[in-house]
Amino acid sequence: MKRTLLFPAMAVLALSGGQAFAQSSDGNSSASAPSGGNRASTAWSPASMERATLAPRPNVNPDDVRSAGRERAGRPDQPGTTPAADLDGDSAPKERKAGNVTSKPLYWAGKLFYRTPEGDYVCSGQFISPQVILTAAHCVRDSDTGVWYQDFIFALQYHAGDYGAIHSYDCVATKNGWLQPGFEKYLYDYAMIRVENPSQTGNFGTHWGWRGTYNEANKIGYPGGVSNGEIIQVEHGPIAFVDGVVQMKHGNQADQGGSSGGAWVGAFSDREGNNDGNYVISVESFGYEEEPGVDYGPYLDENFKDLWDYVENGCK
Repeated sequence: MKRTLLFPAMAVLALSGGQAFAQSSDGNSSASAPSGGNRASTAWSPASMERATLAPRPNVNPDDVRSAGRERAGRPDQPGTTPAADLDGDSAPKERKAGNVTSKPLYWAGKLFYRTPEGDYVCSGQFISPQVILTAAHCVRDSDTGVWYQDFIFALQYHAGDYGAIHSYDCVATKNGWLQPGFEKYLYDYAMIRVENPSQTGNFGTHWGWRGTYNEANKIGYPGGVSNGEIIQVEHGPIAFVDGVVQMKHGNQADQGGSSGGAWVGAFSDREGNNDGNYVISVESFGYEEEPGVDYGPYLDENFKDLWDYVENGCK
């Protein structure tokens, strides 16, 4: 049975009229959700969620991105990790959904719904801390105009129209490097959203500056070419890091639209009671039509951690 949303408590207002923007001196930009009663003026319904279009995955020649990122890729890393956090017992949802969103680590993931001038869309995303969701920058903001998309809600444990919880947002942020016409922007194709209510299931760990640590990974998300994007999928394959770009050869040639922002997970583990592993090391960013079954994502470095600190602090 589909859960009915109680929108007076969970609604999100479009990021126009009353929205607040911020741009910090350290290369981060953000937009905050309007406060007060205006939040309930526009709301997602189950019907509008069902009508949302799976966001197309950008089609980009990876050689162009590598060429743009060659200088940056040669800089030394400042690596760091955060552990996964698993909530159980009274903290976890009492009613788990049918399907693989009931299992670790997939119950930390879900669908991100948002509105653009062209219509309603959906990407993939996941918790990386109790109140921060990670997704792709192209799912939250136009890189050419800088315009923020609107009405963000996150459906945790989404499965065929059902979900474990709905999270509305406080603020959304990207690196300023995403705002440029050149191919280097794809090195910054990640975004973070601070939500009002913390995750009920926990969150993935993260690993930035990880080069040389992983030679394979799993990617998760909701690709439209499999079950119409209604059921979360897990793909596995070897990864390679070349000039700031991470490549995964998973072999699934199905349409990957809707999977943008889904985590690429190093040391993937479904072991309950053990928080070792499950490190997000990249997110689904772009593909290339001439390379079916191959995807690309940004390499997470100290810029990723800087943006995360900014969002954890309320986008300040």
